[in-house]
Amino acid sequence: MRIEVVPGEVRVVVPLGTKAATINLFVNSKQNWIKKKLASFKQTQSCFATDKDKILLFGELFKSQDVISLAENDKMDLDAWLDSKLLALLEDLLTKYPGLIPLRIRLGNARTRWGSCNAKGVVMINRKLVHAPIDVIEYVLVHELVHLKHRNHSRLFWSELAGILDDYQSPRIWLRGHGAYL
Repeated sequence: MRIEVVPGEVRVVVPLGTKAATINLFVNSKQNWIKKKLASFKQTQSCFATDKDKILLFGELFKSQDVISLAENDKMDLDAWLDSKLLALLEDLLTKYPGLIPLRIRLGNARTRWGSCNAKGVVMINRKLVHAPIDVIEYVLVHELVHLKHRNHSRLFWSELAGILDDYQSPRIWLRGHGAYL
């Protein structure tokens, strides 16, 4: 059983056939945590509350019309244009890490993951990250690249990550606090 708290919503995921009494007991035992998470989202929401005529791109706000005009100039719809910008940034960031080369980078729409790396060396990055600051995108990319060497989150994994990114904690914390708004 698990509880997912996202802005304005609490989801409870349980195995099929779980008794209502068991679910209620589980949810009641997590009430304080749920309240803290919802309060945290309310507090964070104010820094993401923007006019509908703005788009967050790489952590910076731009007028929607300006971004749409750029996409139209490149003869692309907005989603394809944003994907192309994210892929270009990821390719550029890859040049900083020549010892960690994936087979391929692709964009995905995973609901609960910012990235993944499969056993063949294909790295998936969540396309919503186009709205995050560049250091956050870089953290997710490097995190997945380290999985090319360490397929788990062992001490060796975190040690390798720390050796590559001096401050990986700040982007990680940013994602936990702000990722639900991307």
